[in-house]
Amino acid sequence: MTNLNSASSASLAIAASGATAWLLYRSWTSWTRKAVCPNETPSDDPTKQGFSTKKVPPNLDVIVIGSGMGGLSTAAILAKEGKTVLVLEQHDIAGGNLHTFTENGYEFDTGLHYVGGDIGNKRSPTRKLLDYISDETVEWEPMDDDYDVAISGDDEYRFCSSWTRLKERLKISFPDDKDKESIDKYFDLVRRTVRDRFPLLLLLKMLPERVSDVCSWLLDRQLGIIKMTTKQMLESVTSNQKLIGVLSYHYGDYGETPDRGAFLMHAIITYHYRSGAYYPVGGPLRISESIIRVIEKWGGKVLVRAPVSSILIDHRNRAYGVVVKGKEILAKSIVSSVGSPTTMTKLIPESHQSMVRKQIDMMKDENVASNISLMSVFVGISDPDGSIKLPKSNYWMHQSWDHDKNMAEYKQDHLKIPLFFISFSSAKDPTYASRHPGKHAAMIIGACSYDDVERFKYDRVKHRSSEYISMKEKWQEIFIQVLLDHFPELRGKIEYTEVGTAVTNDYYLGTHRGAVYGLAHTPKRFQQRWLHAKTPIKNLYMSGQDICCCGIGGALVGGYMHRPSRQPPYEVGQISDPAPPVALTIGNQKLLVPPNAVESLLPRLVRSLHVHALSQFSGSRIATEVELDVRVSSRVPEVVEETRFVAVDVRVARELAILAEVAYVIGRHVLIFPQRDHADVIE
Repeated sequence: MTNLNSASSASLAIAASGATAWLLYRSWTSWTRKAVCPNETPSDDPTKQGFSTKKVPPNLDVIVIGSGMGGLSTAAILAKEGKTVLVLEQHDIAGGNLHTFTENGYEFDTGLHYVGGDIGNKRSPTRKLLDYISDETVEWEPMDDDYDVAISGDDEYRFCSSWTRLKERLKISFPDDKDKESIDKYFDLVRRTVRDRFPLLLLLKMLPERVSDVCSWLLDRQLGIIKMTTKQMLESVTSNQKLIGVLSYHYGDYGETPDRGAFLMHAIITYHYRSGAYYPVGGPLRISESIIRVIEKWGGKVLVRAPVSSILIDHRNRAYGVVVKGKEILAKSIVSSVGSPTTMTKLIPESHQSMVRKQIDMMKDENVASNISLMSVFVGISDPDGSIKLPKSNYWMHQSWDHDKNMAEYKQDHLKIPLFFISFSSAKDPTYASRHPGKHAAMIIGACSYDDVERFKYDRVKHRSSEYISMKEKWQEIFIQVLLDHFPELRGKIEYTEVGTAVTNDYYLGTHRGAVYGLAHTPKRFQQRWLHAKTPIKNLYMSGQDICCCGIGGALVGGYMHRPSRQPPYEVGQISDPAPPVALTIGNQKLLVPPNAVESLLPRLVRSLHVHALSQFSGSRIATEVELDVRVSSRVPEVVEETRFVAVDVRVARELAILAEVAYVIGRHVLIFPQRDHADVIE
């Protein structure tokens, strides 16, 4: 097991706070920027503006492909920073997993069922990130205090909005002294993983790839927990397999059972709901509507029925536009939020796929590619007299507490669903009853194998074969029975049902093989250092949940991690005596680093870094010690005291370009800014 109490914990605390600080800092600097909104007249229905070339704004700076949370957050940030932005969505309504649909008078959500992150608190980081891109127009309704109910057979465990009370409940259910001690260790492990390790991972994703490679290598021991599965970490805390099953009840939130899923992702989900859960007032569509109005307010546009068939890339490997319905639309930068598999295998032309061959090959790895999809059953419940009282909680029904065994049995028999998730959006949204009187909406989610339905993907939607319809009817019967077993009062009240499978996800949400969570959330996925915003294609960037992690919150943070618009808010880290870039060689890695980046990045992340430690690495050579005086501009809010650094294996490279990005230490935070007019690393 990774030693979380390593001697470098102080350095990790600095790095851990840095990524979060940078995200909030970027929001704050943009928020306080004085600018004039070019368009104060919003459209009537911002989520359903059909594509036409006449609606495309002139002189586009950025085209964003996809209008899910990742794409919309990126677009809103860029628009508020003065960029002219166009968002293109293949569906007939914008929002991705935020969109809702209405049938027979019932409104159903599709992808957002609850949000944590203490989003009901306007001072929480998650709320601040969302408020900035929505102009504070989205309100949140608290769910029941017991926001999740985990059930297997006669066992029922209620997860509440207070870790103190939750631990007390678990200790009553698991009274053995060893189990009580394990419960305390578990929650402490989750807290330290998310607060210390996850921000460090975000920070590495914001660095240039080569710098990230070296820092990941140097911090390999500290990042060891990223390589661990949920099962491995929980078994290091307790030998009680039932307790492990109960603690990992929510693996469906990221689609990986304990023996395959990353403990990091498990910890993120657990920590995310430590203060309870919330639902957007007015439904999830309210979020996309609010963000789109912000984009329009700043001169951008979001157009639907606009399927991008290809990204335009010139002979110098620079993206310069997209093709939509046979028409070329040009822009200075392209941001894709539709996932790495779709972007790299479908949108990048074959003539340029050699640039991303490493990524394409890696996404074929079974531990990087998602191996399961989800099926949804939408249920309309008639309640004309308002007598039905449904909970504002989610219900998780498991075949047993051995989730790995359940999944193995499902792979042998696809009618034996390992996990069901039940949610009542009509109970969670306080406006639902007034908007849809006498009606309730339920959603049941379970596993779906793409192989079962792949052969139907080219059939016309809503006109697929009788075989497909028969399969859906069998699944629907199973799902509805689970609903009625736990909520018998709904028997005879069901008025509408519809089933969405993995191919439904592909058609409406633009997923790849029905994978609503994107790439697999396994340890190997989180070790892929190429999974960041910048791609090998110049001017082509990524956004969304593949960049960070799954879920609305993960896509939101992924949207803030895009790169085209980063501008340094002021000059920092001035070198007292301008020096040429330094070629730093560690092992077989060679980097061209400006002296101020060397000084601020490596020693601050790893305080134990020094010449003697590096001398043991294969291939490294100790050169003459070179001391650099670094002074920080007085315009930085918190001035850092002067520091000195001993450079290792120094070679002066006067002719070569320096890194596009540099890390600066301000107080306890590490912030990343670009240096203007400099190229990327050159080997």
